Amino acid sequence: MLDIREVFSTLLGLFLLIGVGYLGAKTGVVPLSASKPLTSLLMNITMPATIFVSLVRPYDPAFVREGLIIVGLGFFLFFFHCILNWGLSFLCRVGNDRRGCWVLTTTFCNNGFMGFPIALALFGDEGLALAAFLGIPFNILVYTIGPKLAAMDRVSDGPEAKLSWRGVLFTMVNLATLLGLIFYIGQIPIPLALSEPLNYLSNVTTPLSMMITGMNLTLGSIRSVFRDKDLFSSAFLRLLGLPMLTYVTLCLLPIPDPIIVGVTLIILSMPSPAIASILTETYGGNKEFAAQSVFLSSLLCLVTIPLISLLL
Repeated sequence: MLDIREVFSTLLGLFLLIGVGYLGAKTGVVPLSASKPLTSLLMNITMPATIFVSLVRPYDPAFVREGLIIVGLGFFLFFFHCILNWGLSFLCRVGNDRRGCWVLTTTFCNNGFMGFPIALALFGDEGLALAAFLGIPFNILVYTIGPKLAAMDRVSDGPEAKLSWRGVLFTMVNLATLLGLIFYIGQIPIPLALSEPLNYLSNVTTPLSMMITGMNLTLGSIRSVFRDKDLFSSAFLRLLGLPMLTYVTLCLLPIPDPIIVGVTLIILSMPSPAIASILTETYGGNKEFAAQSVFLSSLLCLVTIPLISLLL
């Protein structure tokens, strides 16, 4: 059981970093155009370094077992949530021109920008390593089911939603996870000349990801977003409905270690994924709804994540 005061203190510090990014972009201290190169830096350099460092640890068979369990849980939960949300989209009377995007932004979560740093802050290196394992089913499903959902709305021209295994498997995050597992299983030592720079890069990930999130919050129009019932239904399910369902499901399963429950619950409590905007733009989907959904859920998660953390 985590110390609630420590959890709130950690989350408060992270959300203050979001505020720094928001104010920096809003006041022009940091140009909004910097968001894209900073995101590339985060996802291709500092985040892979963080994941690799978290996996370089003394060998423990229990950790390998935990990793395999969380991969299986990820496939089950994301797939189950996708089917559930498809049915709920009719119950919530979501329009045909946004149903695919609604299911996409409700099912998948922002595990990269926010999930990994928060798992690291709350659970340490082991939590981040398990979050990286959970990223395996996320990446496979978001890049296979995701394009199909994004292309379903077809509000503009775009290529046919075909699966690219190269794009699914050969991301820097996945490669860092694979390399880290090789070093972990083989217990390969890292020279000090390499380990120190990797640690420096790793330490950049959390503040950078939080500030990028804050910068992206300046892109949305609060007034128009708060008038859309579909955005609210998606945000409610993404931030409260599905996390509560996940918690009940995890409590009913014979999971051997509480950290598996904690990491899975926290990751699946994150807001809608930034990749939704990219997928809808690429495949001619409803990119406006995707961007607004990411904005609203990212804004509301400042309240809901502390609430969900009370369950840990």
